[in-house]
Amino acid sequence: MKTKKPRHSLLYGTALLFASNVLVKGLGFGYRVALVRLLGTEGVGLVEMITPIYSFLLVLAGLGLQPALAQKVAAQDEAAADASFGAAWRLLLISGLTVTAAGFVCSPLLAQGFAADQRICPGLLAVLPAVFIVSLASGWRGWFHGRRELGVLGMSQNVEQAVRVILGLWLVKLLRPAGLARDAAGVSLATVGGELAGYLYLALLGNWRRRGRRVRDGWHKAVRPLLAYGLPMTGGRLVNSLLLMLQAFLIPYCLQRGGCSVAAATEIYGRFSGVALTLLHLPGVFASALATAVMPAAAANCSRPETLRRYIARPLQAVLICTLPGMALLYLYAEPLCSGLFNNAQAAPVLRLLAPGGIFFYMQMILAGVLQGLGDVKQLLLNNALSGCLLLVGVALLVPLPGAGINGAAIAMDLAWLCGFLLNLSATSRHLSGSRERGLPWDEILRLPLAAFAAAAAVWCLCSSLTTVKAAALAAAAAAYLLIVFFNRGRISL
Repeated sequence: MKTKKPRHSLLYGTALLFASNVLVKGLGFGYRVALVRLLGTEGVGLVEMITPIYSFLLVLAGLGLQPALAQKVAAQDEAAADASFGAAWRLLLISGLTVTAAGFVCSPLLAQGFAADQRICPGLLAVLPAVFIVSLASGWRGWFHGRRELGVLGMSQNVEQAVRVILGLWLVKLLRPAGLARDAAGVSLATVGGELAGYLYLALLGNWRRRGRRVRDGWHKAVRPLLAYGLPMTGGRLVNSLLLMLQAFLIPYCLQRGGCSVAAATEIYGRFSGVALTLLHLPGVFASALATAVMPAAAANCSRPETLRRYIARPLQAVLICTLPGMALLYLYAEPLCSGLFNNAQAAPVLRLLAPGGIFFYMQMILAGVLQGLGDVKQLLLNNALSGCLLLVGVALLVPLPGAGINGAAIAMDLAWLCGFLLNLSATSRHLSGSRERGLPWDEILRLPLAAFAAAAAVWCLCSSLTTVKAAALAAAAAAYLLIVFFNRGRISL
């Protein structure tokens, strides 16, 4: 007997992922705060140099099959979805083993070619087993995502993050006397443990949901459609990963060209990536959940332009409502946040420069999810490549300038986010040509967020002039913002 695939609304799925992401982001943020305080920004800089190389290997091993499987499962019946899952599982098993083995062989070359500090080598070797684990887990993630069982994905992230944090703090304290290179290896081992825990949760629950069903016939027919979708997606993600690797190499390298030592450049990069970007990503907990949930919704409505237009406009409005006040808080209170949480007030100027661009970063995230759901992965690849090249050129030109330093990297990143948003917006608008009204209804998207933000800013300015207690002014502004959004909540129903 075939089991019926569950169909959940965009709001329901987003709410589940949002609740999960709050916990995951909270644990991850606390973990990052603890790492900065235990290792310092130099130690975190080493960890941040390992991450892009690890991500690059993950993309190679994944073959773009997780989003491909999600898109196919969302549009197929149960039998075809099972065949797609069987094909994806076999491909991921082979690719995961191959890339992990190649990673062990080529790790010295990767460290030498894409890191400005060779102390990352122990940590890079330690994290490689996670590549194979994540490859297998991505098959289950794609299956659950396509079925819109987003609560399962959220719980697996909770399990993974909890194990990573507990294991990571224990290993860092255990290895701390051995030096920063061993500490970074401890963080990498914690990543392996977390990914293994998340995979076991997904595999056990997935096998129970499938009730022992095995795909013996027909799976080979699903290989070509999966690869046709996944390989262009892999190309896009490889471009993103390569750009992140080049960014992690280029920023410290340009800082060294500007007169910094290797250790100082690593420390400044750790401040930029481990403190400023960590704070910038904190308000995005809702945006990431919404971007994940909107992908299968876009896939299911790709042939209905009017419905698709609504599915795009409402998430964009919702993400603006959430991120506008978040970015304003980061701009206004950058110094107390960096100093109080990370004991690193030097990161505050960089955070202020990044905050305005964060708005475009989160809107770009939503539109990328839409384009993935629509299957327009080649255009997404081109958009990511163009915005990434702009970032690298900006870093190369601005960071070595006298007096610019890491601030130049922040300006280049803002420009790249703006470019990525505009390119994704242009690509998305082309899919709405069949609707009665071309393009997105920006007057409706912007009206409520901007009205609430303007009212909150006016209240904040007024209260700041009447009292020296900043907390009272902030509370009054937040109350004004929430009241306006609450009384207009019908405009953002998903």
